[in-house]
Amino acid sequence: MSKFSGNGTNWNEFQWERELRREDRRIHCYFRELSCCLDLPGEEGMIYEQLAAHPGMVPAGSDPGHWRMWDYLDLEPEDESAAADDRRRRKPGEELIEQIDKIAAGWNMLFALRLRESLREEGLAVGCAIGKLLGRLGDFVDIDEKKMLALKLCLGKRALQDLNDLSMRLDRIAAAQQSLAGDAAYLGEALRQMRERLFDLLTGLRGGK
Repeated sequence: MSKFSGNGTNWNEFQWERELRREDRRIHCYFRELSCCLDLPGEEGMIYEQLAAHPGMVPAGSDPGHWRMWDYLDLEPEDESAAADDRRRRKPGEELIEQIDKIAAGWNMLFALRLRESLREEGLAVGCAIGKLLGRLGDFVDIDEKKMLALKLCLGKRALQDLNDLSMRLDRIAAAQQSLAGDAAYLGEALRQMRERLFDLLTGLRGGK
């Protein structure tokens, strides 16, 4: 965790948002380089070299394959007893992860069985947006607000943006294929309820500051 000044525990929301945007750029650059190096011998090292040539794309002192900022955050329980307690105790927001997982399953069924061929690209984008939201919510739920409240708030706000983006993508597909309008509306209502729940969680976190 020495990669971040003060381990990030004293960072404010602005500092974390800046780091998250930097992380977005790293991911974008990684996948851009991956398309050129895929399946080549030593592809990870090749990508690392390409990213290292651009300032800020690789955290200082990191090695190939260990570039994500999450590698330096202590998000895991410290011992087995803590892990057992963690499994018995539901964390606030876990129901959001369960809900988006159900939405993913529902969308995959629609994509495979009913989505028109001409909308396949947009359908894949919806699947990617769901996966992105699932990962974001997982990070949001796992982070201990007592240790990194500012980071948790940043991730929660980004998850709200992801929910809005996903809703808009579903609306566009429903407009293009009317036969999916009812299903898209059902999924959209689930997303609306998730948004309200997440907003309440963020409000509670700010109230406890």
